[in-house]
Amino acid sequence: MAGSLSDGRVNKMSSDVKVTIENVIRAVAEERSLSLPELKDNTEIVDELGFSSLMVAALIANLEEEFGFDPFQQEDVMITDIRTIKDLCNVYASCLERSR
Repeated sequence: MAGSLSDGRVNKMSSDVKVTIENVIRAVAEERSLSLPELKDNTEIVDELGFSSLMVAALIANLEEEFGFDPFQQEDVMITDIRTIKDLCNVYASCLERSR
């Protein structure tokens, strides 16, 4: 039973992370007058959303402000490994889980 409670917290945290990331993606796109398609887990940040390297940098900087850390400062996570919204969510959720 304790495991299911823990799983519920992880799912809630992952959901919160996803909402935050999607909100930041929308804000960065709006700042640059970029119209976005529907955001889905498998949406590719560069290829489908049209984010340039500068926009990805702004996204990561804004996410650092939101979450209070930059997961890409650690050597085990490379920004170049991130392709989709789900990839981004997994990195931030994993870092948050490790910090608890």
